[in-house]
Amino acid sequence: MKTKDTSAQNHSSAQNNTTSPEKISRAKIWWQLSFLILVSAVAVYVGSAFDEQIQNYMPEQRVLSSIFNKKPSGLSGLSEVMKKVGLTVHPWLLPYRNLRNAHGMLVIVAPSTSPAEFEAEQILKWVQAGNDLVYLDHFSFKMTRRLLEKINLTITDGTELHDRSVPVDASKKLFAYVPKLTVTSDTNINGGEPLVKVDDKAIFSELQYGKGRILIGTSPTLCSNRRLSEKNDWSNFQFLVNWMSTASGDIMFDERCHGFSESGNVFVVLGRSPWGAVFLQLVLMLAVAVYSCSKRFGATATLNDARKISNLEFITGLSNAYRRAKANGAIYEITGHTLRNRLCKLLSVSPHEQTSKVIEAWNAYAEASPNKAGAAAALVPQFLTDFDAAIEQQRNIPDQQFKSLIINCDKIADHLNNQSNTTSLKRLGS
Repeated sequence: MKTKDTSAQNHSSAQNNTTSPEKISRAKIWWQLSFLILVSAVAVYVGSAFDEQIQNYMPEQRVLSSIFNKKPSGLSGLSEVMKKVGLTVHPWLLPYRNLRNAHGMLVIVAPSTSPAEFEAEQILKWVQAGNDLVYLDHFSFKMTRRLLEKINLTITDGTELHDRSVPVDASKKLFAYVPKLTVTSDTNINGGEPLVKVDDKAIFSELQYGKGRILIGTSPTLCSNRRLSEKNDWSNFQFLVNWMSTASGDIMFDERCHGFSESGNVFVVLGRSPWGAVFLQLVLMLAVAVYSCSKRFGATATLNDARKISNLEFITGLSNAYRRAKANGAIYEITGHTLRNRLCKLLSVSPHEQTSKVIEAWNAYAEASPNKAGAAAALVPQFLTDFDAAIEQQRNIPDQQFKSLIINCDKIADHLNNQSNTTSLKRLGS
């Protein structure tokens, strides 16, 4: 009996200690996947760090005064200094019309594309409401002076300065801990209150504009990264820190003028980060694995599954979702912009023109071609007026008003489509 009991105990303990091959296989797969992701992340990190270091030794292809540029001409060092002293700093990547939703100080340094006329007006309107502007550039060309002309500042050619030490008025609070400035400039500013002068010619001026302030300078390299390596140039950073510390909001470095823009797609944003490279590596490995698996166990097959709801039900559900999200205003803005741009193209008018000028162009078109204008002669001015009013309101549009506005858009679009089809048929007939 004792022998039987002993053998039974040994058998049961052997069963407990034995793990099924399926469980072992699954555990190995999970460990392999975890190790694969870890190796991919480390490879991307090492590659990014190596690329960042090697770029420091490569010559710059172009001068870019951007906080995203870590090379000598960039402003990444200035951004870090601002953050170290406790200021809130972030890039501005949106159109200037969105400034009405922001408050603080906009910093424009050596823009690759100078603000257009309407953009300069949007910026100055924002400053007039109680915000601040810092604009540093050489202002060598007329197109770069659009904004200055609107605030009665003029630029004249001056003595060419290259890394020249310039004394400052130490009695002013603005120049606390700033014994001198090292500037590179070849133009002078006429107008405003001079802050820094060389031979009685201003290279930095300040002026009040409405409730806001504007700082204009003709030395855009004042705080470039290359000056961080020279201890004597650190006072340049102190000067801007002193001025920007008086801002009543965030410090926004304009990166839109350097060609950067904010993407609205989350996949694009993540794709530009290191996680995008990790994801691409994993997708490539997965593709190889699927291809290998199909060779061993047969090709993958596509299963066609028809949609279970009709088109009408899908549209109804989508409209209900927009209604719950109170997105009538956003939908009308998208639809209205498209139709307005189409009308401007028909009338050979810039989409940036004021609504009154677009209406004048349409009335002239309707008088010259009453047959082409047709029933849309009265609808177009009404649409343009309603569209401007809806955009200015910046609130959700009631369902009944939204329905009426969209119906007018559809009528105008149908009329334009019919005119286009008629013109095409006449051309074919001729």
